[in-house]
Parts: sequence; C-alpha cells; structure tokens
Amino acid sequence: MIHTRYELAPSAISGFPIFIESIGHHEDQEKMVRPDGFTYFHWLQTYEGEGEFTIEDKTYRLTKGAGVLLYPDVAHTYFAITERWCTQYITFGGSNVDIILRTLNIEQSAYFSWEEHSPLHMTITNIIEKLVNNNNELYYSSYDASSDLYYFFMQLKQHGQMNNRTSIQRHIVQLQPVLDWLEIHYADPNVGLEQMATVLKLTPRQMNTLFQTAFHVSPYAYLIRLRLRKSKEMLLHERDITITQIASHVGFRDVSHFVASFRKQMELTPEKFRLMN
Repeated sequence: MIHTRYELAPSAISGFPIFIESIGHHEDQEKMVRPDGFTYFHWLQTYEGEGEFTIEDKTYRLTKGAGVLLYPDVAHTYFAITERWCTQYITFGGSNVDIILRTLNIEQSAYFSWEEHSPLHMTITNIIEKLVNNNNELYYSSYDASSDLYYFFMQLKQHGQMNNRTSIQRHIVQLQPVLDWLEIHYADPNVGLEQMATVLKLTPRQMNTLFQTAFHVSPYAYLIRLRLRKSKEMLLHERDITITQIASHVGFRDVSHFVASFRKQMELTPEKFRLMN
C-alpha cells in the first residue's frame, strides 16, 4: 500500500485566511469510517478505480473524474468497490474558507464530477509535484499553499458539476455564440434580449438562466458591463474624443445614462477616470 502524504509545517499555515493542512495520493485506498467527521475541510477524488462515498444519508459512486467536498465534522464513510481504488485528497482550513465557498455557491458538503479532459483531474497532482520537486515540504511556502488552494477552488467552480448540475464552463460554451456576437454589435443601441436570444436559438428566459448561472448577472447587465469596458479603453487611448461621443460609440442612447452606469461600477465619473490614468 503506497500512501504519499504531506503535512504542511505550522509556519506554512499560520496567519493565512486559507491554508492547506495536508495533501496526498493513495495508491490503494483503505476503508474509512468517520462518524464524527473530520476536523478540517476535506476533498477526496478518484484518480483510478472506483469507490463508494457516503455522506450522512447520501451515497455517491466515485469514479475517475469525481470527488467529494466535505465540510468539517460531517459524518462520512468511504471504501473501494474495485480491486484497486486510487485516490487523492486535500485537507484545508482558514478563517475565510467559509466565505469563499459560499461566494462560489458551495454552501455545504457536495459531490462533484467533471469532464474527462478537465484540468481538475491534475490539480492535486500538480501541487504534490511541487512538493516532490522541492524535496521537502518545508520549502513549499505558505504563499504557495494559499495560492494553490484558491486556484483549486476556482477550478472546482469553473469545471466541476456540483451534485450532477451542469458546470459553469459548459454554460459559457453554450453562451459563446452570443458573447462573440456582442463583441461585434455592442455599440448598437437597439440591441435587445430578443436579438440576443435569437443568436442562441433560445427563449429570453432560457438565455437569462444561462447568464445568471455563468456570470451571476442578467444578459442586459452583461451588455452594460461590456459597453463600460469598451468605454474605459476609449477613455484611456482616445483622449481627444468627448465623453458624449464615447457614450454614443459604445451604445448608450444618452450621456447621462452612460455617466450614471460608469459611476455605479467604478465609483467615479468618466472624466475623473480619464484624469487618474
């Protein structure tokens, strides 16, 4: 039984809002029963083979491309259902973990799956390789650990399908035709939801659901943000053009709406933004 485990030194975790407590690779996972749960947050994923994972009263089959995120102190059991079950895990904590996970809409223990070529499959391996290449985990700094853990959260949110829901990445792929279309037509003040939905061959309601899931904003709010981004580029690189002209060039019907939208997002007017840059 080969079990590679790295426990980070106290100096690598103290004082950081998120930290890795331990990380490892298990070539032949043994059965684990924890009626009182685990002290830290715990992520376990299948690398090869298959296992069964029970969280309180819910049971999941962990195949390659699947994992479970456990909140602390949650009862769980897992064991191999193939002759050999290879797993990888990471335990972590920190004062800001709850906040970050809730921001990502991961508010409780959950099952995740991902597509075959997703970078999620290699995320834990890549962290372990950093430790191996340094020959000693003490050389893996607290900054490295915190940064890699945050990157893992982002990969999980982008590529993972939580409790069999569609991943954000897949929603973005579905939206790509209209995102590309908006890059060309954002300056047209007549662009509306019906046109955008027609590009996707969806109803406005279906399109709104995709935008809310992928970007947490409505299609209209996404369009306004795109127009404001284009306006900032013009403010910085075309300084001879007036604010009124810029508003028109990026699709606003009147300058007052442009200034109000810009101030709401940037907390300063377009004139002040231009002067400060």
